[in-house]
Amino acid sequence: MTILKTQRIALLGAAILLLEGCAATPLTPLTAGSPASPKAAEGGPLPRQTSLRADAVTQQTRAQLSAAQKEQEHWDDYGPVSGTLEEEPKTETQPEKHTHDHR
Repeated sequence: MTILKTQRIALLGAAILLLEGCAATPLTPLTAGSPASPKAAEGGPLPRQTSLRADAVTQQTRAQLSAAQKEQEHWDDYGPVSGTLEEEPKTETQPEKHTHDHR
């Protein structure tokens, strides 16, 4: 016999022994207190442990997001209010240059 046939026979024997062990174990009947039993009573309604209202952290986060939204809308309407010329948005029009004649 080759090694492959020997391994197959050993594997088949182990599978048969495993299945015989499961089949030989008697099943215990389910009691009425077991949730898997068809005779088990239905569970009553459970009190809700969580609330659907927002907690303090969620309320604080919403307030911060609301303030940021208002600030963004202000920025969108008026652009930068202060800062250097480099920070201002670039436009296609160039400012007029005045030349002064100091004589």
